Amino acid sequence: MVALIKGSLLPEASVIITTRPSTEAPKRFFQRCCVVLGFEEDQVKEYTTKFYKDSEVAQKVYDYIVNNDNLFVLSFIPLYCYIICTAMAEFFSSQPNNAGESKSLELSPPRTVSEVYFCYLFTAVKHHGLKGRTERSTPRSEVLSLAKQQLMKLGKLAYENLLQKKILFDKADLENYGVTPADVQSTFLCHILQPIKEETVEMFSFFHLTVQEHLAALYCAINLSSQDDIIQALDFWCFGVRPSSSTAPPLQNLHLSVDKLESLQMFTRFFMGMLRARLSGHLEGLVHSPIEQEDSIPNRLGLWFRDQFKTRELENQVALNLLHCLMEFHMKETTSFAAPEITKLNLSVMDVNPAFCLMHAGMDPNPLTCKTAKNNVNQKFLSFSLRYNCLDKQAAILESAILKSNECQVKKLFMCGNNLGPEGGLELWNALENNNTVEELYLDITGITERGTENIVNCLSKNTSLKTLTRLKELEKRRPELRIIANFVDDLGLLQAYLDWVEEIRTDRDQMDSVKNADALQSVLRGLQVAGTMEKGANAEKAKELQTKIEELLNYSTEVIRGK
Repeated sequence: MVALIKGSLLPEASVIITTRPSTEAPKRFFQRCCVVLGFEEDQVKEYTTKFYKDSEVAQKVYDYIVNNDNLFVLSFIPLYCYIICTAMAEFFSSQPNNAGESKSLELSPPRTVSEVYFCYLFTAVKHHGLKGRTERSTPRSEVLSLAKQQLMKLGKLAYENLLQKKILFDKADLENYGVTPADVQSTFLCHILQPIKEETVEMFSFFHLTVQEHLAALYCAINLSSQDDIIQALDFWCFGVRPSSSTAPPLQNLHLSVDKLESLQMFTRFFMGMLRARLSGHLEGLVHSPIEQEDSIPNRLGLWFRDQFKTRELENQVALNLLHCLMEFHMKETTSFAAPEITKLNLSVMDVNPAFCLMHAGMDPNPLTCKTAKNNVNQKFLSFSLRYNCLDKQAAILESAILKSNECQVKKLFMCGNNLGPEGGLELWNALENNNTVEELYLDITGITERGTENIVNCLSKNTSLKTLTRLKELEKRRPELRIIANFVDDLGLLQAYLDWVEEIRTDRDQMDSVKNADALQSVLRGLQVAGTMEKGANAEKAKELQTKIEELLNYSTEVIRGK
């Protein structure tokens, strides 16, 4: 990265670097889009060690992060690691005189993303925003009460501009919301000198988009005071259905086009977390009256989530976001309504974390680690697709734990196009030895070598449910009734599935920016070449069509990179 910035690497290339994942960069001018990777696991530990002066505290915090997948996934992004460490400082201390910190917050250590951000917000307000007006042991409700006016002004600024996808504000914008830069600068806002035409203008932004989203969610959780308001808000934020009869401030003067709903996904997750905080009494000091019929809200929300999964044709990303929302709300009453309707989930070719791919996020009201994966909602799915997600052996280990569960109901499992490797293969065969639900298993192009099949014959000989497998002819002798697909070109359904995927990329050429997709296309092409020339028939025609379309896509990608 340093070499790119200095120009010693690719000196004639034009490079744009941004920390804003939702930025609308002019892609037509650029031939390659890359995501800079964050920490590796050992670097998370190194960062935690350096963040705290006390090595004992650092170890406690690191152990807590590692044993909570929700936080562990976040910690690989350096900024999130900073936010987590700041939030955790309130809970882990070896100094007796700091004992008042966690007592002041009156909460258990955070488990969800929303809880982490709320603890971070509390720390920032208490130690910086209120500028010495509180003591270490000042109760949470008193701290929030002192900061209420400031937080509501910032929250309204954050929310109304989030709807417009606006992240930069000038002084006039701040004044319109009653925000004084001197009061909040360095705590929530960054000061930016933005060149506009021939002059330099003072601009401000929240120091990260997620901070703006969290403050916006807090504002909405406080200002929606009825069940109907909450349902109408979710309908609007998730599906663009404009509210019909609400007078709640967050549902007035809504300026958002339906095609921009995706930009609100992180915000909706934060909102569910802050709504949970309100119902649990954690926002005391910011709210002074309960929501109408507060006790029945979890059930009402459960019915709403159930209806979305039952009656709507949900796009993959929308379905995934709803599961995130369920995780952040973290109430068993709500998830128990929704879970029975979630029988199929397609996460193919999506940038999601392997642990979340296995749906620890959605249904289990307890934090999930690899050890508790078997309690996961994944086991409720009938069909589960994880094609081309860059998953590794860790994903195979988690999936194996679910397949071993007595409650597993998965019948179709698609894991093709991932880097499971030989170790991942061994884990899956062991899990399938006693599994009696999986009927179809697709594992082509997964990096499972001969070493990864050492136990396959013994394990799958004992399995009685598996009917289709895209691996290995050796099993035919032991399981003559098992249909084994040695190569995807032998199966018309698989060929059509690959054609559908290629067509999706053809209609959205931005997907070719993904190295993952380009590599996957190359892998499929190699599979076609290994299969060789086929005799005439439906499979041969489909294989030829697939090969032609992939070659066209790869040629197009090469031409773009060359600047043609």
